[in-house]
Amino acid sequence: MTFTTVQSQNTRFPILLEVKNSENKVVNGSEIKIVSQKNTYVISTNEKGIATVDLIPDEYRIEVRNNGILGYSHKISVTKADTFTLVFTEKINSIEEVVITAKEGKGLTSSSIINRRAMQHLQPSSFSDLLELLPGGRSADPVMNQVNKISLRETGRPGSDYNTSSMGTAFIIDGAPVNSGANLQYSYDFLDKTNNGLKRRLNVGSGVDMRSISTDQIERVEVLRGIPSVIYGNLTSGIVKITNTSGYTKWRARFKADGYSKLFAVSKGFENKNGDLKINTGIDYLNAKSDPRDRLENYKRITANLGIVKEKKYSKGASRWQTHLSYTGSLDGSKSDPDVDLSEMNSYEVNNHLISLSSQYTYTNNQPSFYRSTEIQATVNQRFDKIKQTKFIQLENATAFPLSTNEGEYDGYYPEPQYISNYAVDGKPLDVFLKMVNNFRLDFKSLKNEFNAGFDWQMSKNWGMGQQFDIYKPIDPKATFRPRAYRDVPAYITSALFLESVSTVNVGKHNLILALGVRGNTMMNLPSYFRMNGKVYADPRANFQWELPSFEWMNKKAQLAVTLGYGKQSLFPDLNMLYPELVYKDIQQLNYFHNNPDYRRINYKTMIYNPQNPEIEPAVNEKFEARVDFNLGAHQLSVTVFRENMRNAFRTMNEYAVYHYKKYDTSGLAHDAITSPPDLSTLPYQTVNENFTYNIQRNGSEIDKKGVEFQYSSNRIPVISTRFTLNGAWFRTAYSNSMPVYRGRDLLINGRPYPYLGLYEGMEPRSVNEVLNTNLMMDTYIPRLDLVFSSSFQFSWYSMRKLLPMNGVPSQYVDQNGIIHPFDPDTSRETILENLIIGQNEDLYNTSRRPMEMNLNLKVTKSFRNKAVVISMFANRLFSYYTPYRTNGITINRKGAYDPYFGMEINFNL
Repeated sequence: MTFTTVQSQNTRFPILLEVKNSENKVVNGSEIKIVSQKNTYVISTNEKGIATVDLIPDEYRIEVRNNGILGYSHKISVTKADTFTLVFTEKINSIEEVVITAKEGKGLTSSSIINRRAMQHLQPSSFSDLLELLPGGRSADPVMNQVNKISLRETGRPGSDYNTSSMGTAFIIDGAPVNSGANLQYSYDFLDKTNNGLKRRLNVGSGVDMRSISTDQIERVEVLRGIPSVIYGNLTSGIVKITNTSGYTKWRARFKADGYSKLFAVSKGFENKNGDLKINTGIDYLNAKSDPRDRLENYKRITANLGIVKEKKYSKGASRWQTHLSYTGSLDGSKSDPDVDLSEMNSYEVNNHLISLSSQYTYTNNQPSFYRSTEIQATVNQRFDKIKQTKFIQLENATAFPLSTNEGEYDGYYPEPQYISNYAVDGKPLDVFLKMVNNFRLDFKSLKNEFNAGFDWQMSKNWGMGQQFDIYKPIDPKATFRPRAYRDVPAYITSALFLESVSTVNVGKHNLILALGVRGNTMMNLPSYFRMNGKVYADPRANFQWELPSFEWMNKKAQLAVTLGYGKQSLFPDLNMLYPELVYKDIQQLNYFHNNPDYRRINYKTMIYNPQNPEIEPAVNEKFEARVDFNLGAHQLSVTVFRENMRNAFRTMNEYAVYHYKKYDTSGLAHDAITSPPDLSTLPYQTVNENFTYNIQRNGSEIDKKGVEFQYSSNRIPVISTRFTLNGAWFRTAYSNSMPVYRGRDLLINGRPYPYLGLYEGMEPRSVNEVLNTNLMMDTYIPRLDLVFSSSFQFSWYSMRKLLPMNGVPSQYVDQNGIIHPFDPDTSRETILENLIIGQNEDLYNTSRRPMEMNLNLKVTKSFRNKAVVISMFANRLFSYYTPYRTNGITINRKGAYDPYFGMEINFNL
């Protein structure tokens, strides 16, 4: 807040100003100018559209501007502490107000703000489509047959070992978090790292699936990419804040169809005469296919929402209670093609149902005191998740299954050579979230200080039955796991305390804002042997903004601001990482298969290993960013430079174990004369020692991000009613593993497995990825026709990927007794140890670079009958150009590689 005082008086009254639009919806980020004959004040509204100021008794003129546009100008008289509601009038004939792109926020952290008009013009099917509007984003065809993970300030496709970035992006809807720490919906082939259609649909350890978030009830989205306030935690990459529609609206109906999906949505908002009670409800349905020609694979989503807001004013303050009840159902499945699968049995479904109830209560004090406001948030999310899979199993030979769930020696089971396996995974994650934020204010002359203090607490518990199948008919004959009930897994509980100060001071005409905060995070309900047990992890964060004095340039008001930020963000591991499945090592000691089933015998030795890692710790992302904002009239330019380094992200790695078993010899049996299965006590055997590796979660991934983001937005040129917006980004992302790994060799020595394991310092793929993307949008708004059309020229100037050389020489090796020895490559020559040296193909380490790609996208929106009917259409890749390039002496011509993508929709506002 800035003010210039001409005369000082002792008596001041606290004034609360609330800015709303004509539909009684909050207008945040507005600039309020308060002028009297003696004093001038300039303040800004917060995210709730509220601003407070202490005024001396006088007559004042108040002007409210949003994005530089004047929307309110009236006089008020101040004689006591009071609350004023300022109605920001949207002028239909003001073409500057029509914004159909994301706008860069001007706050202390870099962010992109997407309003409802921009979303309507974009015509999204799910939240994934909105990422096109972020700096560096590009349009993409919807991929509805797999999980849609979010990626902020990142390029490259490194694989699941670098999912911490998406897992660490927090989604918050009306203050309620969506992320869950108790998602255990996986199948055994997922754990065994095989790749199939089912695995692509599983969302374990990768954050929120954006397919499940509908955009039809959303009023505003803010994507925070920089360093957020310490009131937000348990994250690494950023925050997606979603605000649903609140207040009166007409009946809205939307019908959309494109080459991949069909969507229907309807909503309505109600409001009483006083405007202090608002009820909003809506429902939408999406039916999508990855290939419109394939009727056997589809994705369906149904969403229903009910929101209630109750506001009340008191003599000393005001309160606001908001509750939101929602249901989201995602049905993702596939059936086999009868022309390919003659059994016509194979199918799978991944069904997720979420019921969410959140409530937020805010009290704002308008009296002159240190205490200002309190916000209490409570959220309960209950999910009902189900994986159903039916598979026809044809065994290739005389295969046997182990049945024991305990360690020891046990007989196994010979199944039928053909059987049908029915497999289900039942998950019921329950998430409970509580949060309180208290706001205080202490002013000293021109120094204004705000303090935020509070706590949050989250509990996640999975009450599902887990994997369910007939152990005599397993879905995977080679599985190394046993069924477990998810309800037996302990609850995931985190808590945090935070304190933040935001200081504003005016030095002459310079406005300085400094935000300093620290957040203490801890994980509760952990076994005592965990390193995280009882520890508090601190996240310090700081943001500084320097707003220079405005000046006149080219007959327009110019404003320059510089913002710096530094902070750490921590993310705790989820239940799947804290309490992984036990690993069952089943070794055949005897496999005697006789023509007479009564004489057959299969014997196993079962060993159980716990892959739990008590040394795992929170992943920490260290961020630094610098931003310059320059405004010249309605022209806006924002440039952000950032650097992020996450050195201990979560990763699946290998651990070794040693085991010994008996190898029975049946060569002495008279196979034609036996009358019963072999007696183990009478058979000779040999004791064998071997080693193997199994998966374990560690803080082994390193993700290094740096880049530049920019956006320029012009005024809307009056002659052609067109605004030019240029945004883009240069991203450089490096992926690597910071820990050594164990590797075995798939070799047989004298008919036996290779006996040694190597410990390699640099045998995991490391890559450096770069991309430079720009998006030039020209959007034209013709008020007389109520027509908006835009052309978007999206360029990827280049993309680069470089694999860094790996070191195939181990530093140590493990023998069959589990003893670790140093490895000497010189003395290992011409010995069995030489096989541990993994040869490298130097051609793999050449830099691959793809030159310019350009797409032209066209979107048109036309309103009829005073916006009662709105028709929109889009054509992505209406024109494309992909520069040919050479690799390994071969010319790659990509002409016609991608087809245009069309769609249209119609909206009714009745």
